[in-house]
Amino acid sequence: MKLDGVHRLHMGVAEAGKLLALKGRHRDALAKYREALQLAHGARAPQLFARHYLHCVLESLEHLGEYAQAAELAAAAADSAANPQPTPFQQRDRAHLLERQGVNLARAGDVPGARAVLAAAVALDAGLPLARALLEWTARGLAVNPARLAEAQRRHGYWVVRPDTVDAARAIENPATHRFAPMMETLHG
Repeated sequence: MKLDGVHRLHMGVAEAGKLLALKGRHRDALAKYREALQLAHGARAPQLFARHYLHCVLESLEHLGEYAQAAELAAAAADSAANPQPTPFQQRDRAHLLERQGVNLARAGDVPGARAVLAAAVALDAGLPLARALLEWTARGLAVNPARLAEAQRRHGYWVVRPDTVDAARAIENPATHRFAPMMETLHG
Protein backbone atom coordinates (compact mmCIF):
# COMPACT_ATOMS: atom_id res chain seq x y z
CA MET A 1 0.00 0.00 0.00
CA LYS A 2 1.36 3.39 -0.99
CA LEU A 3 1.34 5.75 1.95
CA ASP A 4 0.46 9.31 1.06
CA GLY A 5 1.15 12.26 3.31
CA VAL A 6 -2.13 12.02 5.21
CA HIS A 7 -1.43 8.44 6.27
CA ARG A 8 2.16 9.26 7.11
CA LEU A 9 0.82 11.99 9.38
CA HIS A 10 -1.42 9.84 11.58
CA MET A 11 1.13 7.01 11.55
CA GLY A 12 3.85 9.44 12.61
CA VAL A 13 1.75 10.83 15.45
CA ALA A 14 1.01 7.29 16.65
CA GLU A 15 4.71 6.47 16.45
CA ALA A 16 5.44 9.50 18.64
CA GLY A 17 2.92 8.08 21.11
CA LYS A 18 4.70 4.75 21.08
CA LEU A 19 8.01 6.45 21.85
CA LEU A 20 6.35 8.14 24.83
CA ALA A 21 4.93 4.80 25.96
CA LEU A 22 8.37 3.20 25.81
CA LYS A 23 9.57 5.95 28.16
CA GLY A 24 6.74 5.14 30.57
CA ARG A 25 4.83 8.33 29.72
CA HIS A 26 1.56 6.55 29.07
CA ARG A 27 -0.80 9.50 29.71
CA ASP A 28 1.09 11.51 27.08
CA ALA A 29 1.07 8.47 24.80
CA LEU A 30 -2.72 8.23 25.14
CA ALA A 31 -3.05 11.83 23.96
CA LYS A 32 -0.94 11.04 20.88
CA TYR A 33 -2.96 7.91 20.13
CA ARG A 34 -6.18 9.93 20.40
CA GLU A 35 -4.73 12.48 17.97
CA ALA A 36 -3.64 9.71 15.59
CA LEU A 37 -7.13 8.17 15.72
CA GLN A 38 -8.71 11.53 14.89
CA LEU A 39 -6.32 12.09 11.99
CA ALA A 40 -6.88 8.56 10.69
CA HIS A 41 -10.65 9.01 10.90
CA GLY A 42 -10.43 12.36 9.12
CA ALA A 43 -8.29 10.80 6.40
CA ARG A 44 -10.75 7.92 6.01
CA ALA A 45 -7.88 5.56 6.68
CA PRO A 46 -8.56 1.83 6.55
CA GLN A 47 -9.99 0.41 9.78
CA LEU A 48 -6.78 -1.53 10.30
CA PHE A 49 -5.05 1.66 11.47
CA ALA A 50 -7.73 2.41 14.06
CA ARG A 51 -7.57 -1.17 15.34
CA HIS A 52 -3.79 -0.96 15.76
CA TYR A 53 -4.06 2.36 17.58
CA LEU A 54 -6.77 0.86 19.81
CA HIS A 55 -4.36 -1.88 20.88
CA CYS A 56 -1.79 0.81 21.69
CA VAL A 57 -4.40 2.62 23.82
CA LEU A 58 -5.32 -0.61 25.62
CA GLU A 59 -1.67 -1.28 26.40
CA SER A 60 -1.10 2.17 27.86
CA LEU A 61 -4.24 1.87 29.97
CA GLU A 62 -2.99 -1.46 31.26
CA HIS A 63 0.44 -0.02 32.06
CA LEU A 64 -1.30 2.78 33.98
CA GLY A 65 -3.21 0.24 36.05
CA GLU A 66 -6.54 1.28 34.52
CA TYR A 67 -7.60 -2.36 34.23
CA ALA A 68 -11.36 -1.81 34.44
CA GLN A 69 -11.26 0.86 31.75
CA ALA A 70 -9.04 -1.27 29.51
CA ALA A 71 -11.31 -4.30 29.97
CA GLU A 72 -14.41 -2.24 29.23
CA LEU A 73 -12.90 -0.71 26.09
CA ALA A 74 -11.64 -4.09 24.85
CA ALA A 75 -15.08 -5.60 25.49
CA ALA A 76 -16.83 -2.83 23.57
CA ALA A 77 -14.41 -3.25 20.65
CA ALA A 78 -14.85 -7.03 20.70
CA ASP A 79 -18.64 -6.63 20.74
CA SER A 80 -18.51 -4.25 17.78
CA ALA A 81 -16.24 -6.70 15.96
CA ALA A 82 -18.70 -9.57 16.36
CA ASN A 83 -19.73 -10.93 12.99
CA PRO A 84 -21.92 -13.98 12.30
CA GLN A 85 -19.64 -15.01 9.42
CA PRO A 86 -16.22 -13.53 10.19
CA THR A 87 -13.21 -13.85 7.97
CA PRO A 88 -10.22 -15.57 9.60
CA PHE A 89 -8.66 -12.13 10.12
CA GLN A 90 -11.80 -10.77 11.82
CA GLN A 91 -12.04 -13.84 14.02
CA ARG A 92 -8.40 -13.53 15.11
CA ASP A 93 -8.81 -9.78 15.72
CA ARG A 94 -11.82 -10.37 17.95
CA ALA A 95 -9.95 -13.12 19.80
CA HIS A 96 -7.07 -10.72 20.54
CA LEU A 97 -9.51 -8.12 21.86
CA LEU A 98 -11.11 -10.72 24.11
CA GLU A 99 -7.67 -11.79 25.30
CA ARG A 100 -6.88 -8.19 26.28
CA GLN A 101 -10.21 -7.94 28.05
CA GLY A 102 -9.53 -11.17 29.92
CA VAL A 103 -6.01 -10.17 30.93
CA ASN A 104 -7.28 -6.88 32.31
CA LEU A 105 -10.14 -8.56 34.16
CA ALA A 106 -7.60 -10.93 35.72
CA ARG A 107 -5.38 -8.01 36.70
CA ALA A 108 -8.43 -6.32 38.25
CA GLY A 109 -9.11 -9.44 40.32
CA ASP A 110 -12.16 -10.73 38.43
CA VAL A 111 -10.85 -14.25 37.81
CA PRO A 112 -14.25 -15.84 36.95
CA GLY A 113 -14.95 -13.06 34.44
CA ALA A 114 -11.44 -13.36 33.04
CA ARG A 115 -11.80 -17.13 32.63
CA ALA A 116 -15.08 -16.78 30.70
CA VAL A 117 -13.65 -14.17 28.34
CA LEU A 118 -10.33 -15.99 27.86
CA ALA A 119 -12.19 -19.21 27.05
CA ALA A 120 -14.17 -17.31 24.40
CA ALA A 121 -10.91 -15.92 23.00
CA VAL A 122 -9.31 -19.37 22.77
CA ALA A 123 -12.49 -20.75 21.16
CA LEU A 124 -12.04 -18.18 18.38
CA ASP A 125 -8.26 -18.63 18.08
CA ALA A 126 -6.45 -21.50 19.77
CA GLY A 127 -3.15 -19.77 18.93
CA LEU A 128 -3.25 -17.44 21.94
CA PRO A 129 -0.61 -18.85 24.29
CA LEU A 130 -1.08 -16.21 26.99
CA ALA A 131 -4.84 -16.80 27.15
CA ARG A 132 -4.25 -20.56 27.33
CA ALA A 133 -1.63 -20.11 30.08
CA LEU A 134 -3.97 -17.94 32.17
CA LEU A 135 -6.75 -20.49 31.78
CA GLU A 136 -4.40 -23.27 32.90
CA TRP A 137 -3.13 -21.28 35.91
CA THR A 138 -6.58 -20.37 37.11
CA ALA A 139 -7.98 -23.88 36.48
CA ARG A 140 -5.31 -25.20 38.87
CA GLY A 141 -6.34 -22.60 41.44
CA LEU A 142 -3.19 -20.53 41.04
CA ALA A 143 -3.38 -16.80 41.70
CA VAL A 144 -2.56 -14.47 38.83
CA ASN A 145 0.72 -13.16 40.22
CA PRO A 146 1.55 -9.77 38.62
CA ALA A 147 5.24 -10.61 38.13
CA ARG A 148 4.47 -14.00 36.62
CA LEU A 149 1.84 -12.46 34.35
CA ALA A 150 4.25 -9.72 33.22
CA GLU A 151 6.86 -12.35 32.33
CA ALA A 152 4.27 -14.39 30.41
CA GLN A 153 3.13 -11.27 28.53
CA ARG A 154 6.71 -10.58 27.50
CA ARG A 155 7.45 -14.19 26.59
CA HIS A 156 4.30 -14.60 24.49
CA GLY A 157 4.63 -11.29 22.60
CA TYR A 158 1.50 -9.78 24.11
CA TRP A 159 2.75 -6.20 23.86
CA VAL A 160 2.46 -4.43 20.50
CA VAL A 161 4.56 -1.44 21.60
CA ARG A 162 8.09 -2.74 22.10
CA PRO A 163 11.49 -1.26 21.27
CA ASP A 164 11.83 -3.63 18.31
CA THR A 165 8.48 -2.53 16.80
CA VAL A 166 8.82 1.26 17.07
CA ASP A 167 10.49 3.37 14.39
CA ALA A 168 11.64 6.68 15.87
CA ALA A 169 12.44 8.01 12.38
CA ARG A 170 8.71 7.97 11.51
CA ALA A 171 7.60 9.81 14.65
CA ILE A 172 5.90 13.18 14.20
CA GLU A 173 5.80 15.06 17.49
CA ASN A 174 3.86 18.12 16.34
CA PRO A 175 1.74 17.59 13.22
CA ALA A 176 0.95 21.31 12.92
CA THR A 177 4.58 22.06 12.09
CA HIS A 178 5.15 18.99 9.94
CA ARG A 179 5.60 19.33 6.20
CA PHE A 180 2.25 17.58 5.66
CA ALA A 181 0.42 20.18 7.78
CA PRO A 182 -1.32 21.83 4.79
CA MET A 183 -3.10 18.55 4.21
CA MET A 184 -4.64 18.85 7.66
CA GLU A 185 -6.83 21.64 6.31
CA THR A 186 -8.43 19.01 4.12
CA LEU A 187 -9.11 16.93 7.21
CA HIS A 188 -10.38 19.69 9.45
CA GLY A 189 -11.97 22.07 6.99
